Amino acid sequence: MTGGDVTGEKPARNPFAAWERHTHRWALVFALVAGLASALVAFLVLGLEWLAGVAIVLVVAVGVYVWQTRRIRHRRAVLDEPFPPEWEAVLQQEVLFFRVLDPAGQQLFRRQLKVFLGEKNIVGIRVEIDTTTRVLAAASAIIPIFGFPDWEWDQISEVLIYPDRFDGDFEFGDGAGQNILGMVGTGSMNGLMILSKPDLIGGFRNATDKRNVGVHEFAHLVDKSDGVIDGVPGVGLDRKAVGPWVDLVRRKMAEIEEGTSDINRYALTNEAEFFAVLAEYFFERPGVLERKHPELYVALERVFRQDLGSRAARWRRELKRGRPKFGRNSPCPCGSGLKFKKCCL
Repeated sequence: MTGGDVTGEKPARNPFAAWERHTHRWALVFALVAGLASALVAFLVLGLEWLAGVAIVLVVAVGVYVWQTRRIRHRRAVLDEPFPPEWEAVLQQEVLFFRVLDPAGQQLFRRQLKVFLGEKNIVGIRVEIDTTTRVLAAASAIIPIFGFPDWEWDQISEVLIYPDRFDGDFEFGDGAGQNILGMVGTGSMNGLMILSKPDLIGGFRNATDKRNVGVHEFAHLVDKSDGVIDGVPGVGLDRKAVGPWVDLVRRKMAEIEEGTSDINRYALTNEAEFFAVLAEYFFERPGVLERKHPELYVALERVFRQDLGSRAARWRRELKRGRPKFGRNSPCPCGSGLKFKKCCL
């Protein structure tokens, strides 16, 4: 990052290098196709002279290339911006997953957070979108794909934040049946996600209840990486692993039915909800999941490509410490060197 980075660390390798190469390659392909098409029109249809035709071909090809690579320039500009200290304060205070990362991991998390917030819209529906809400919505997206440094959230363009829980008609207020905490849009709402603001924040505030609606909904999109939300994610499981995974899910659902499991009964809704519920469990209480459900824990480590066991000691320490509290005169958690009351408060 640039000199404005609150951590003072040297920039890590660009985690988006593979995406940039892919974008450049396709931009060249589109530019070549556009150039050939414009050449046919210029010389065969319009019958232009050589210099005029070449000029048109070059303008078209370069224009297409510049247009197709605009996201690269925008992303680089986003990454060059200093990491806002108020974002750092939210991460340090609210996101246990972030606190237990080593310095290099935290730096990568910050970069991914900047990209998500720089490229996706977080929109409030009759509710204020404050810094905490924006950062926690983005953190929800980053946590389940942190093991995939080249991941691109092309499946989503906008996160809608509701003031409360809602019903199947997306209505909220005092009506009956308004018990939905979050939802991934389908059909005409494809590319959208809806999250209840109090439940989003509450999911991070309580780091021990194995519930986090933000992680839950983004886990559905990880599941959708093969094109369908069915509880069998298209990442982390090769063909040979799919059968054992399905058998394991069925056995664990049977245990829930029998009342001999600590897994949230909402997991019985269907296999897709089982996967999302387990993602919440995995990222909130990995040590408990490993102890009580070792097969599931190993499978989820493979799916998400994250070795949470390597952070077990820090995880236990942070859980024991609880949610950090900062007094008005405490050093600000963003690392600015100022008192909390004169900085991120």
